[in-house]
Amino acid sequence: MKTNSPTNSRPALETLACVNERCALYGQKGQNNLTVRKTYGKDAIRYLRCRCCAAEFSERKQTALWNTKVAEGKAVAVAEHLAEGCSLSSTARLTGVHPSAVRRLNGKVGLHAEAFHDERVHDLNVVALEADERHGYAHDKSQPQWEAEVIDPESKFVVSQVQGRRDEALIRRLLEDASQRLANRHHLVLFTDGEASYASLFPEFFGQAYRPSRQGSRGRFPEVRYRIPRTLAHVQIVKHREGQRVVAVDIRYAHGSQRCVQQALDHLGYTKPNTSAIERRNGTARRMSAHQVRKSLAFARRDDTKFALGWWGLTVYNGCRPHRSLRWPLALPLGKKSSSLGRLPWPWALPTTSGQSVRSSSHLCVPVGRCEIISDHYLISLGEYFSRDVTCNSSHSSKQGLLTASNG
Repeated sequence: MKTNSPTNSRPALETLACVNERCALYGQKGQNNLTVRKTYGKDAIRYLRCRCCAAEFSERKQTALWNTKVAEGKAVAVAEHLAEGCSLSSTARLTGVHPSAVRRLNGKVGLHAEAFHDERVHDLNVVALEADERHGYAHDKSQPQWEAEVIDPESKFVVSQVQGRRDEALIRRLLEDASQRLANRHHLVLFTDGEASYASLFPEFFGQAYRPSRQGSRGRFPEVRYRIPRTLAHVQIVKHREGQRVVAVDIRYAHGSQRCVQQALDHLGYTKPNTSAIERRNGTARRMSAHQVRKSLAFARRDDTKFALGWWGLTVYNGCRPHRSLRWPLALPLGKKSSSLGRLPWPWALPTTSGQSVRSSSHLCVPVGRCEIISDHYLISLGEYFSRDVTCNSSHSSKQGLLTASNG
């Protein structure tokens, strides 16, 4: 079905900022320094001028739609279809956009999503993390392209993602990236599978480094070692299979104390260590990417195509979709309780900019956005995402939350 949605309303000038790095008001919104010099294109895109530095730039500068000739409504429709698991060719047929344009838009939104994630996601306060990898291929089965992720099981927020061959280098990049996004990497519990690289690399990125004293006055200094504090632990859940069936599960306490692990389990409401959050995330990610479907030959022809789809799906999952398992209990029930014992259907209403859904079939709870547990801010819609750039000052965005910065 071809989509001819109307042009999205333009964001207010107070939510935009100058993109000139040499400007004194760079990245500062609401300074009343921007004026509209002209509009151009069918979407009436505004060409802005900064009163402070006299720089002129498009309001799309540094956004996902920068330098895109496709109509804004169709560009958003292309991104929505890609996030719902449609392939590039099927997206081109459904939206009426040329396949080459769909490929370019996929690359643009993927690179912008990665930059958006790198700028917003840091200084996170978490109690536990879960890590896992899901297999995939690019071009053919001789070129594996795995996706490894770290997720917060409490908020269902994906903290980090890397792609590549499944080896020690992939796990190293994953743990290094995840540890750099945390406010305190020495106070958490990490749940992983039985991959040996997790156990060997965990102390290096999450432990406390120290150098033992040298014995005597000659010779080399000892190598740096890593100490595991009492507030840090690592648990491996090893699954034993016969064919494709799990017959036994072993729990290995690789690092840290079991008391620390039990405190994290009590906080999460778990009875035993598990990786259920990342396993469910793997299933969702496979439905959101056409090239991650199991038992299929729908491989990505190019590595960059799969890389962009992975980052775009992660951004939509983190910032644009409510999660049905995250709910706040209401003080008083709303409406009349159903007499049916069956489970009520969950309407996937589009989230508003306040983070709450427009409507909910649950009488006792309302859905909560993933980012609300980590920060004080909320989900955004896909249309609002495309009006956001990545020019904000990093220190400013870390205080304002994960998904709160507008253009600048």
